Amino acid sequence: MIKRIIRKMLWIPRKIYRTSNAKRVAARLASSHNPKLKAIGEALGEALAVSLSPEEKQLVDRIEQRRALLLRSEQTIEAIDYGAGNADSRRTREEMNKGVRSTALVGKVSQWSKPAFWALVLFKLVRKLEPKSSVELGTCVGISAAYMSAALKLNGKGRLLSLEGSPAIADIARETLRGMKLENCSVITGPFYETLKASMESAKPIDFFFNDGHHDHDAVIQYFSESLPNLADQAVIVFDDISWNPGMRKAWVEIESHPQVSATIDLETIGIALVSSRPATKKEKYRMPL
Repeated sequence: MIKRIIRKMLWIPRKIYRTSNAKRVAARLASSHNPKLKAIGEALGEALAVSLSPEEKQLVDRIEQRRALLLRSEQTIEAIDYGAGNADSRRTREEMNKGVRSTALVGKVSQWSKPAFWALVLFKLVRKLEPKSSVELGTCVGISAAYMSAALKLNGKGRLLSLEGSPAIADIARETLRGMKLENCSVITGPFYETLKASMESAKPIDFFFNDGHHDHDAVIQYFSESLPNLADQAVIVFDDISWNPGMRKAWVEIESHPQVSATIDLETIGIALVSSRPATKKEKYRMPL
C-alpha cells in the first residue's frame, strides 16, 4: 500500500515535467525552417494544449461518443489476430501468418483503439501536414481512422486507406466511418502480407503513413522497407508502440539510422519519422517522452 502511494506521488511531478519538456521540444520544432518539422511541432503543441476549434471539437466529440458506445458493447464477434499478440507473446511467424482466431466482445476489442490523446495527436498531424494520400495499418474498430478522416474532411482534401486483418472488426470500423459520414476513407480487409503491397501501390505517392498493425520487429522493418518506393518526398511515418517490447524498440533505433530518414521525434509511445526520397544529408533527432 505504501509503495503504491509513493509511486502515485512520484508519478504526478514526473508527468508535469514530461509535459513541460514536450511543450518546449514542440515549440522548437514549430520554429524549424523545415515546413514538415514546423507542421509537426505545431500539431504536437496543439495536441498537448488540447487546442480545438469549434468545428474540430464537434467532430472529436462525436468520435468519442462512438468510442464510448463501442466500449459498452456486449456483442460477440470472431476476431482474427495476425499480429504479435501481447507484449510477452512468443508467436511464431507461421502462427502470425495463419492468424489466431478467438471469440471476443466488441467492448474488449475496442480497448485496443488508440487512447483519446494519441488519437488527437494523429488528428492534429493530419490537420497540419495536409496529406493527399494516407495509409493506416491496423484499423481496429475505426477510432483512429475516424480521427484522421475527420481531419482530412476539415482540410478539404486527401484520402485514407486503412488496412485491417479481421473481417468482423473491419465491418465495425466501416460502421464507425459511415456513422460519421466520412467517405474519404476505405477499409481493406485481409492479412497485411496479402494486402499491403497492392494497397500501397494504389495509394502512392503516400505522404502520411500510420503503422499500428503488427508489433513485431521483423514486420515493422519489412513494412517500412516496402513503403519506401511508394512514399512521396518528405513523407511522414508514425510508428505506434515503439517501446512496447525490446523488438519494437530495436526496430525504431534501426529506422532512426536509416539513410533516408532525415528527422525523428521519439515520444516514447509513438515515433515520428520524416522520410526523404534520397539519402539525407543530415539527421535531426528529437526526444519528448510522454
